[in-house]
Amino acid sequence: MKKENMNNKGFSLVELIIVIAIMAILIVVLAPQYLKYVERSRNSTDLQNATELKIAVETWCADPEASSSATAGQTIEIKVEGTGTTIDGTASAVGTDAIKAAGLKVADIKCVSKTRWATYTMTGTMGANGDITWVYTNTGGKATTAFQDAMAGKPAGT
Repeated sequence: MKKENMNNKGFSLVELIIVIAIMAILIVVLAPQYLKYVERSRNSTDLQNATELKIAVETWCADPEASSSATAGQTIEIKVEGTGTTIDGTASAVGTDAIKAAGLKVADIKCVSKTRWATYTMTGTMGANGDITWVYTNTGGKATTAFQDAMAGKPAGT
């Protein structure tokens, strides 16, 4: 009896189909989780940008040499949208100078969240002692108070 030497140099069609099916199942299971992580990252970026803007303005206003134009009762409104950041209010020069002094580029700060908020606005009113009282609002998305809660240090969902 002569044994035939089979030349097995590749995969069979059944093996290839099984591998493709396993890969498809993994993609279906893992893709939603990946998208959730990406959106959480976007939300964190927005909150970090808002914190940097807040700290820049507060630091600028606390420095008596830098903030000679900042007076009690002035308001500064920083609106961040997907297209960029705008600064309005009676103290808009203070906000612009503060952000530039901190090394931030206003044009580079954009709202990147896709589900939680479409824009967010930070309105600060300067007090007599140089302190600033902030009010945060956001528009669009599912969570109308999520941004203010996050800036106040409240955990999500409370």
